[in-house]
Amino acid sequence: MKKITIIIFSVLFILLINPNVHAQLVKIGAGGGLTNVSGPDYYTNKVEDGGYGFSSEYNYGIIAKVGLPVIPLTPRGFVLFHNLNGIGTTPPNSTLEVEYSQTITSVGLGVQYGFIPVPAGFDPYLSLDVTFNNLGDLTVKSGGMEEKSEGGSRGGIQVGLGTEVTIIPLINLDVFAGYNWFNLTGKKDEEGTMSAFVLDVFLMFNFL
Repeated sequence: MKKITIIIFSVLFILLINPNVHAQLVKIGAGGGLTNVSGPDYYTNKVEDGGYGFSSEYNYGIIAKVGLPVIPLTPRGFVLFHNLNGIGTTPPNSTLEVEYSQTITSVGLGVQYGFIPVPAGFDPYLSLDVTFNNLGDLTVKSGGMEEKSEGGSRGGIQVGLGTEVTIIPLINLDVFAGYNWFNLTGKKDEEGTMSAFVLDVFLMFNFL
């Protein structure tokens, strides 16, 4: 995962200094939002019902895009950090509190397709990204004890819908809603497909 992140940032750096892209628009932004886990059931069920109790949690990260002249497709890359937490008591009628937590580092590469070919102050788009996801250790805390289950690297995809709104000529606001499948490849036996909705806002800075 570290190697993948280094490769992405290296590509973005080359794009910034390459004279062949001077006629293009490079955008780099930072922001965050919410991650709402939608599956599998053992992730979303309440702790009282034998699940981890994951629901809506925060995420944060960075994104970069390279606008191509004439072509309505925009290459994009991002790194997003998801923090998942669930807490509850175990049955039957127990007062013993159990807390579950896990992090997901998601590195994505893809493209977005703009609906409007000319500048209009807002630019709606559809996006498709291939993601490389590092599922952190699942941590369980209960009664002063802590246990960890090893995570691992998985491959997935993200589809989304967003829009960029111009604030001033060099600064945009990128509002994005997407759906992720984090572990379509590399799953262990009996591992369910982990999916989530994301809703994010990025403050984008434009460079010629």
